[in-house]
Amino acid sequence: MSHFSRLKTRFKNREILLQCLQEMGYETLEHTAVRGYEGMHEVDIAVKTGKEYGIGFIRTEEGTYDMVADWWSVKGSDKKIAGRIGKRMAGIQREYAVKTVLEQTGKEGYSLMEKQEQEDGSVRIVVRRWA
Repeated sequence: MSHFSRLKTRFKNREILLQCLQEMGYETLEHTAVRGYEGMHEVDIAVKTGKEYGIGFIRTEEGTYDMVADWWSVKGSDKKIAGRIGKRMAGIQREYAVKTVLEQTGKEGYSLMEKQEQEDGSVRIVVRRWA
């Protein structure tokens, strides 16, 4: 019986997700497998933990990436990494959103003028395009 569980996310852009994870200090691997209590689970993106059990992201039919792990078996430093990723999910989502906005506005010819983190945790972005 597999203990793998999925956490749904709204991440759609693989490159931005990888960039966010790497900028937050996580080493990532692509097109690999993570270990669980009773075997391996194929993932599109794995967060390298350096230990026996891992954490990964799988692309769904809807085009989003779900976070997967055998949460029952994640122990020791792997469990700390999993906990940090879980707690930092809001931060990962915020960085993902900021990078998505900046990528799209850049494609549309806008330049970043200002980016400020607000006291409430939100991010204020000011862009401009010369006509």
